[in-house]
Amino acid sequence: MQHYGVKGMKWGVRKDRKPILFVSGSSKTEFKESVYYRRQLPKPVRERLDMAMKTKMDVVIGDAPGIDRQVQRYLNRKKYEQVTVYGPGKSVRYSANKSWRTKAIDAPEFEIGSKEWLAKKDIEMEKVSTEGLAVVLDEGSGATRRNVERLIKHHKKVSVYQLSKRGSKYDKFI
Repeated sequence: MQHYGVKGMKWGVRKDRKPILFVSGSSKTEFKESVYYRRQLPKPVRERLDMAMKTKMDVVIGDAPGIDRQVQRYLNRKKYEQVTVYGPGKSVRYSANKSWRTKAIDAPEFEIGSKEWLAKKDIEMEKVSTEGLAVVLDEGSGATRRNVERLIKHHKKVSVYQLSKRGSKYDKFI
């Protein structure tokens, strides 16, 4: 649902747009040598995804290692079909389910592999989404934080889950 408002008018929710959840997060959760390594998504993140599936939201997700792939695998295990995988360049690098829609976002104006080249797909996912779910690290996650900033700037609801090192008691929604 997209929020809208006009000067002198209360903020409201547009009901004419199908809800689309943009999931974003760090790649460090997939690498065993990382202090943020997780075998599975944190329970509150899985619960938020379950709620999205229960309400039949479309999900847009990237194709990077880490949270993107963990979320893809989770949605695939749940046999959820309303997923679109975005990738930078001319093709999507990873999709956990061959029947999901894919969308490659080429940015020939930027050097392949650069932050700007990778960000182009995130910008496109933010544009089509109505809300977001971000998994950030307690020490960084620059691209994910920029995704959160874009969602907020465009008045979209965003749930942010902060991961602390090795799944400490400080993991939380913020």
